[in-house]
Amino acid sequence: MNGVPFALPECGAAATVRIEVVTPADPDRPASLDASVYVCGHHVMDAAVAVWSAGLIAHRACTDSGITRACGDSYVFPTGSLAGDQ
Repeated sequence: MNGVPFALPECGAAATVRIEVVTPADPDRPASLDASVYVCGHHVMDAAVAVWSAGLIAHRACTDSGITRACGDSYVFPTGSLAGDQ
């Protein structure tokens, strides 16, 4: 399920945090909400550093109730800038 251009922790524990991944704006394009990554509470900073190291923005969000994900799962939005990288 990992279609993002950076490595995520993959401990497999239940994810309690969703991190929104945003490509920052530049002169040629607006900012783009590209993906959601899911991590357990122990791996929030590791995932955020991975996102930042790829030149992207990490925005912490709560997980949606009723959605079950494991630490290390990700979802790339088909309309975002990263969709062409898959």
